[in-house]
Amino acid sequence: MSAGNINSDFNPLQKTMTDESRKAQGQPVDGAGFRDFLMDNLEKVNQMQNEAHSAVEGLVTGEETDITKVVGAVEKADVAFQTLMSVRNKLVSSYKEMMQMRL
Repeated sequence: MSAGNINSDFNPLQKTMTDESRKAQGQPVDGAGFRDFLMDNLEKVNQMQNEAHSAVEGLVTGEETDITKVVGAVEKADVAFQTLMSVRNKLVSSYKEMMQMRL
């Protein structure tokens, strides 16, 4: 039995453990990549903004009387959007930096 066989025997076990830990943490596994992760979070931010807009409309029309719920929804959407923009700015900055690198 060589060292190569030992490593290949344990590799599937390590991959399974890694996949299970990723699933537990809500990270993408196997087919899902970075693009899917970004798109899912973009949809979540959009949903939060729509909920905040609906809450404000409800307050204006008189359907919603609890202003704390409305303010909470607006703040939640604002923080999510600011975080999204921060990630976007970091990605653009990284892309520009990579484009300036010489090969």
